[in-house]
Amino acid sequence: MKKLVTVLALVALFSASFVFANGAKESAAVTMNQGNITVEDLKNAHITLEFWHAQSQANGVAMDKVIALFNETNEYGITVNGTYQGGYNDCDKKIMAALAAGQAPNIAQAYNNNMMNYMPSGKLMDLTGYLKDGFGISAQDFATVLPSYLAENNAFPDGKVYATSLGKSTEVMFYNKTFFDLHGLKVPTTLDELAEVSKKITAITGRPAFGYDSLDNLGIYGPVNFGAKYADPQGHVYLFDADNLPKTKAFYEWWQQGIKGGYFRSAGEDKYCSGPFGTGQIIIYIGSSAGAAYITPDGFEVGIAQNPVGVNPAVIQQGGNCCGFTTGKPLVDLAASIFLEFMYDPEASALYSANTGYAPSNKAALDLKVYKDSIASGDIPSRAKAVSASYPDGTLAYDPVFTNSYGTRTRLSDIVEAIALDPNADIDALITEAKADLKLK
Repeated sequence: MKKLVTVLALVALFSASFVFANGAKESAAVTMNQGNITVEDLKNAHITLEFWHAQSQANGVAMDKVIALFNETNEYGITVNGTYQGGYNDCDKKIMAALAAGQAPNIAQAYNNNMMNYMPSGKLMDLTGYLKDGFGISAQDFATVLPSYLAENNAFPDGKVYATSLGKSTEVMFYNKTFFDLHGLKVPTTLDELAEVSKKITAITGRPAFGYDSLDNLGIYGPVNFGAKYADPQGHVYLFDADNLPKTKAFYEWWQQGIKGGYFRSAGEDKYCSGPFGTGQIIIYIGSSAGAAYITPDGFEVGIAQNPVGVNPAVIQQGGNCCGFTTGKPLVDLAASIFLEFMYDPEASALYSANTGYAPSNKAALDLKVYKDSIASGDIPSRAKAVSASYPDGTLAYDPVFTNSYGTRTRLSDIVEAIALDPNADIDALITEAKADLKLK
C-alpha cells in the first residue's frame, strides 16, 4: 500500500485578503486546501523548477553547489535550474515584471521587504503548512535551525511564513590587535566600554578611533541596545513613544558624545570602514562579517570579536532569503516547498557557508566537516564567519517588514548621519522631524 502523506496544497488564487498597517486592503498570497499526495506521485511527476537568485562570483559558485547537492540527493527526482538574475535590485525588478506577465519563477531570492511587494499578486507561497507536511526537512533538522532565522521569516504582517534562509552575515567588531596589545587595551564587550577604549585610543593617535559601517543598522539597533523597542510587523514604530523615547535619546546622546569628542566616526566618504582600518587610520570598526575579505591590514594583526552590546543585546543578521511562487498545481508547488525547506538543511547550509562569508542557517552545520574545514584556514574571512556564527540565541536580531519598513529604516539612519555630520545637532529637533516624516504621533 502506498504511504499517504497529507499535505497542504495550494490550489486557489486571490481568495483571501488581509489589511496592511496603512489600512489598504491587499490580496493575500493564497488559500490552502487539504489534499493527499504520495511520494510516488511526486517521483513520477519528474518536476523541474526554475530558481532565480542574486548570487554572483564566489557566492554564485556556492549557490550552484547547493543546487547540485539538492538535485543529486533529493529522493523525489526534483530538478532545480538556478539562474543568476543580477544583484538583489535587478533580481527584484525582474521578479516584479515576471509576476505582472504571469511568468514568475517557482523560487526566487529576495529580501523580505521585497516579498511584501509580491503579496498583492496572489502568487507568493505561504510555507506555513508545508514546513510540517512530512516532506522536505525532517523535524530533527528543523529543530536545529537558528531561532532568529525562523522568527525573521515569520515576521510578516499576517504572521505567516513566506521565506527560508541558507545563511546570513552579521555585524562583528574588527580591531587592530597589534595596537591593543602594544598599549595594553582591553577588547570592549559593552557599548560603554567601547566609548571608553575609543577615548583612550584617540588620546594616543589624535584621530577618531572607532567607525561604524552601516548607519542604517545603527539607526535601529543602537536604540534597541539601549533598551528601546523598535517596531512590529503591523507597522507600529515604538522608538519615539513615551515608554521608549528616553532610551532612544540615550543612544543618540551616546553617539553624539563620541562624535563631539572626536573618537567616533561614520564611514563617510570612504563608504566602508575597512579601508581606513586597513591603513591604520582607525583602530576599531563594526561591519559585516561578509565584508572581511576587503580588509588588507598594513603591517598589523587583525582581531575579531562579537559586537559590544548594551542592556538589551541585539546584533543585526543580514542577507537575502528565498521565497516561492505558487502555480496552483499541487505537485509543482509541493516540490518548490521541498527545495525551499532544503535551505535550512544542515548539509546545504554548511556547504553554502563553507564557500561564502555567511554563517549557516542551521546550528548542526557547525559540526560538519565541510564547514569546519572552511574555518580551519584561520584567515580574516574565516575568523569573521566563525565569530558571526558564535552569537548566542536571543542576540541576533532582524528588521520586521511592514508597509514602509524600508523607508522607516532609511529615515532613522538619517538621524544618526545628521549627528555624525554635525556634532552639535539638536537631537529633539531631529526626532520631531523624523516623527513628522514617518507620520508618527
